[in-house]
Amino acid sequence: MSSVLALLLAIGVVLPEPLALSAVREPATLEVAVELQTELPAELVEALDAGAEVRLAYPIRVKAKRRTLWDRKLWSGELITIAVFDPVTGRYRCEVVLDGLITSSGEAESAVEARRWLTHPPPVRIELPEERREADVRVRARAVFARGTTWLIFPTQRDTPWIEVVLAHGTAAAGSEP
Repeated sequence: MSSVLALLLAIGVVLPEPLALSAVREPATLEVAVELQTELPAELVEALDAGAEVRLAYPIRVKAKRRTLWDRKLWSGELITIAVFDPVTGRYRCEVVLDGLITSSGEAESAVEARRWLTHPPPVRIELPEERREADVRVRARAVFARGTTWLIFPTQRDTPWIEVVLAHGTAAAGSEP
């Protein structure tokens, strides 16, 4: 039994995190980038190949440190990547939306490029409040593949675990280990 446990622990050490997160501090903003390190679920790949619109959500939370405790919330939002096949042009239309505003858009020639857009979106900038620009900052993110309900009551969600990076005052960049 102990050899099985040791094997499981060794596998856990070798496997990469499902999501990579990096943050760069700029004078008034944070530049945040997420990269999904695992494959998309088969349902999303099949839907994209069939021409349906595919959305992948990345909830992002930013907290600032006061003296000893972390604030409740400095900024909270959702980064959504969208890819859909356009039959008129024969290309995939891709967008990155941060809190309802399109921050990046482009076209992909193939489904492989569209999947890359979904899993490796361009970085986004998050404006920091003026009074917290010098504070230590903690950035958390995860990938949400699908949301729904079971039995019409209980919310369900397929997602990755939260990944976190901390930017101490004076550090310019931080990232999770790939």
